[in-house]
Amino acid sequence: MPSRTCTARTTCPPASRQPRQQGVVTLAMTLLVLFLSSLMVFQSSAGLLFEIRTGNNLVSQSKAMEAARGGVEHALAWLASGAVSSTALASAGNWSNDGSGPSGNNQQASSSLFGSAVSAQSIGSYSVAVSLWRNAATPNTLEIRATASGDASASIRQKVQLGTLTTTTTTPVTLNLASFAPIVVEGSLGDCGKKKSCITGNPSVTAGDSGVAIMTSASAASNQPGHLSVTGQIQGNAFSGSAWDFVFPDTSKEQMRLESEAQAAAELAAQQAGTSYQRTVYYFDASNIGSIGGQNWHQNIGSPSQPAILVFDSGAGCPKMNGGVVIYGLVYYADSCGKNGWGGATLTGTLVTEDNLSDLTANTQFRGWSASTGSGSISLPPAISTGTSSSLSRKTASWRDF
Repeated sequence: MPSRTCTARTTCPPASRQPRQQGVVTLAMTLLVLFLSSLMVFQSSAGLLFEIRTGNNLVSQSKAMEAARGGVEHALAWLASGAVSSTALASAGNWSNDGSGPSGNNQQASSSLFGSAVSAQSIGSYSVAVSLWRNAATPNTLEIRATASGDASASIRQKVQLGTLTTTTTTPVTLNLASFAPIVVEGSLGDCGKKKSCITGNPSVTAGDSGVAIMTSASAASNQPGHLSVTGQIQGNAFSGSAWDFVFPDTSKEQMRLESEAQAAAELAAQQAGTSYQRTVYYFDASNIGSIGGQNWHQNIGSPSQPAILVFDSGAGCPKMNGGVVIYGLVYYADSCGKNGWGGATLTGTLVTEDNLSDLTANTQFRGWSASTGSGSISLPPAISTGTSSSLSRKTASWRDF
């Protein structure tokens, strides 16, 4: 095709306008894409910021909840520690009625009962207000309320049940032989003005460090030693009640029996194993007195470093001490054993009898315990005592948080 020729009077269009139009379109599309991309970035950033704020709120709420939980646990520990007595908790004067709750019986503990050390706490960056409540109709059910305030707030309520708990405690008991005279009698010594009611033979009693040779529950005028050679004081009205309770105020006869049985088993086991074991408690009554044969005692027991206790309880009768028996410790008779020949026995420690000592014959020697003899201490079965205290338990399904 021949080329176009423009005359002087003819205006010809530019040689080509298409490339410039394409550049404008490209620019517009680029700006549109950039705008859409910026919009997407902005939208994503807004969503991310929202998630961050939501996460921060959850963290703050969680911290507030844990702070409130800490307030409840602190109050529970305070109650369980016995810092407030059950009497104080039960006293109506320590509770004020706020008029709410069933029949308007809701009561809040006063500041004198539930002090600021528990009711106002600071846990982390949160202030925790704790209060103690009850309903007058059910005073043994308490409710602990805790509210934490800070970056967020949370409240927790927990009900607890008050009860009575029986407690048993044991206390180690030690008998010190130096605290007693070598002869302790519930009653009196014999009356030499009556036939066969007077201490005969050549027995002797020598006081230990205490200076007292004989203690009786009778008056001093009733104590006539007869042929008993006494070195030391004779003390009348030294105690009241039984001689057992005077000497063993914190140990029962049943405890002594059980201790004797346990030591007998340990002694037998030691013999079978070929080792040695030194008993400190021997107990006999009607059930086992036959085990000593002939109902007389011929065995040396105790030592200056480890004295022993020999008990002849009710039903065991009055076994005689003969054959030159040597005893370090304490011998007790529950039956009427005032007329008892001890042969040539030597007792360093204490003879205890629940009857008048009216006919103590033969050449027995009673020696009081002194520091030069040994320690004089005997470990007894522990004293057992019972008491009551307040118990505290969470009520099932009573936890509330909001």
